[in-house]
Amino acid sequence: MRELAVLMEELGYDELWLSEHHFFYDGYCPALLPAAASVLSITERLRVGTGMLLLPMYDPERLAALATDLTVRSRGRFDLGVGMGYRDVEFDGHGVSRKQRMPRMVTGLDVLEAAEADGGAPIWMGAQLVEPVKRAGLRGHPLLFSAALPFERCRTLTKVWEDGWAQSGRPESQRPALGALRNIWLTEDQREREAARDWVRASYVQYAGLGWTLPAVGDHQQQDYAAQTDKAIADTVETTITGSADECIKQLRQFDEVGIRHIAFRLILDGEPRPALESQLRRLADKVLPRLRDRVAA
Repeated sequence: MRELAVLMEELGYDELWLSEHHFFYDGYCPALLPAAASVLSITERLRVGTGMLLLPMYDPERLAALATDLTVRSRGRFDLGVGMGYRDVEFDGHGVSRKQRMPRMVTGLDVLEAAEADGGAPIWMGAQLVEPVKRAGLRGHPLLFSAALPFERCRTLTKVWEDGWAQSGRPESQRPALGALRNIWLTEDQREREAARDWVRASYVQYAGLGWTLPAVGDHQQQDYAAQTDKAIADTVETTITGSADECIKQLRQFDEVGIRHIAFRLILDGEPRPALESQLRRLADKVLPRLRDRVAA
């Protein structure tokens, strides 16, 4: 992780996002703040975000103090993304009742918002249901959407978030841009494209073990990774942005047009060789990032 963070900074990436799960066989970090501190200590420009830290499992006062400390020590390079969590084994393992996750989430947000107002870490939220998405808008926090969400669902939920922001009475001039995690693989080679899709597919097999469900929202159907594993995974693999630089940029600009202007590339994939990962980081930095930045500047 530290070596990749240094490479990312050298290549001109803006931010590294870290994800959290507990009591699972592989692939997730159970201690995001120490991991973030490690990356921040060896970089000078790269931001680090938690996407997402499972807030109901933490003591909010201690979390706020640690997140503020990281923000100060890193000269403002830390973003605190939080979500509710959903796995019984994680709540049980921390001695927290899953039934208490909503009140603990709200209490935790109150504490973190007070810290943010006093110079603490900026808050992001992870959500995929209408009510939590709207709540984020009401409270003024940007969202980072899951890579499993198809573009049309991201568009729908963005409108829900915008309704919450409007109801809050906050001025439009202060409205933050939202974010989305995206599976992406820049290549014009068909064999490499299929290999990348296989790595994406293998990564989402983990969601079946995690017991994850993508709920129905409006016209969007539920995807149950445990009960309908093959279909749910196949549908999610289709969210992968792949092809030439022109093709990838065209798909990424769809997000920009609906107000999602932070894109986190999901490149750590199950079964992917490290040379392929580093090659992809370099390729995207060379052929995609400059053109996206030119658009932002324009």
